[in-house]
Amino acid sequence: MPEDSIDRMVDEWAARDPRLDVSALQVVGRLFRCAAHGQRAIADALRQLGLSYGDFDVLNTLRRRNDPDGTNPRDLARTALITSGAMTTRLDRLERTGLIERRPDPKDRRAVLIHLTPAGEEVAAQALDAVLAADEAFLKPLSPKQRDALAASLKVLLLHSEADG
Repeated sequence: MPEDSIDRMVDEWAARDPRLDVSALQVVGRLFRCAAHGQRAIADALRQLGLSYGDFDVLNTLRRRNDPDGTNPRDLARTALITSGAMTTRLDRLERTGLIERRPDPKDRRAVLIHLTPAGEEVAAQALDAVLAADEAFLKPLSPKQRDALAASLKVLLLHSEADG
């Protein structure tokens, strides 16, 4: 199998200090490099629709949750792991483009609920298709069995990391 950038990095460390154990780079380095390549492919796919990844996240969270009454901006911010101020900026931009609308919360006059507009629903669907196509293209070199094994291994890592907080 040909060498990749991580093989070269590990070889350089072995030449510099043979006592140094850099074997974790074989996994973590590749994980980070793959994530960066995948994120770039997704960003390129979304750019064609005039969306950022943050926009995609908001639109498809609203679409996935399918809250008939609308979604509270705080819940969206928690899901996206961003501050409420950052969420407000995203929502302002999406509202200006006609993809979402804010409606008063009938249970709390001081609050608003976020809804996808029909145009937002359409763009969210197109964006999800574009992201899933980018994901499939990224994973193309892997067989179904390899994908399943990788997903299972990553799940073990993620569960451990999420348990640590």
